Amino acid sequence: MRTLAFTVSCLLLASLLLGTLAEQCRSQADGACPGGCQRQCGGGVGFGDLGSIISKSTFEEFLKHRNDGACPANGFYTYEAFITAANDFPAFGSTGDVDTRKREIAAFFAQTSHETTGGWPTAPDGPYAWGYCFKEEINKQDYCSPSTDYPCARGKQYYGRGPIQLT
Repeated sequence: MRTLAFTVSCLLLASLLLGTLAEQCRSQADGACPGGCQRQCGGGVGFGDLGSIISKSTFEEFLKHRNDGACPANGFYTYEAFITAANDFPAFGSTGDVDTRKREIAAFFAQTSHETTGGWPTAPDGPYAWGYCFKEEINKQDYCSPSTDYPCARGKQYYGRGPIQLT
């Protein structure tokens, strides 16, 4: 589990760093478009549009059982909400060539499906086809470690919510 958390942290850090480097490239070019700044200059496939990399039908196939009646998050995770949220993070899935962008998005879905799966080892289509079945941790634990610098809010619980969990 720690290896998985480390891998996800590395992916998120790489995404942040690549976005920062791209912005630096743009500012250094003073509005001109050097060869390595595709995203800022409108080059490349789907300039800023994650929908050109992952279609609604692909999203539905990745998460085919998320709206099953047995899933507590039934109806919560939608393609439109995913695209809207992704647009709030311009570096997500938008840096590099198309294959690199696809790998980043696939890694994101692999991690978040793992964290929110409602599947079991013999589930139809496999356990991860049931990703996004939950929107909160099932076995909630309070992850706050009180300290004088960062006290825990009284009466609040700290646990995973949404597709990115704390565990």
